[in-house]
Amino acid sequence: MQLHNFQNELRNEDGYENVVIIAVGQTNISNFNSNFCANSDLPLVMDQYPDLPIREAYEGQHKEVVIVDTESNILGRIVVNNLSNTEKNYIRNIISENYPEPQLLGDINEDGLINVLDIISVVNLILTSQNNELADMNSDGQVDVLDIVSIVNLILNN
Repeated sequence: MQLHNFQNELRNEDGYENVVIIAVGQTNISNFNSNFCANSDLPLVMDQYPDLPIREAYEGQHKEVVIVDTESNILGRIVVNNLSNTEKNYIRNIISENYPEPQLLGDINEDGLINVLDIISVVNLILTSQNNELADMNSDGQVDVLDIVSIVNLILNN
């Protein structure tokens, strides 16, 4: 199943652990069966005919992927007849725009590591009276020697 494979890509390759793709079926389709989600972990929800309340709630179309956040706000939508890279990239962009990668406190140069280069960056911030949220280790609203000590301790304890 393409959506199942794409969900695994989002989790395993892109690192989005909490992405869930939910398949929505329609109860009046006589040949609709468990093959729709066979061999996958996609949850299947049946939309009750004739009202189709799920489709109505999202003003959805047949074969439409509706991207919602945890509070059911619509972030994007796309009709998917074939899940190509265009559709995948559209969905990835919606996710990355709304759920940016978390930043590592103490990683001032944002290279994924906390090391002496970050300490030098904090010293430069202090000398130029600049602020950086990643450098404010104790969350007191200012970058100072206490933040340098915290980063040094973090490096020594890892």
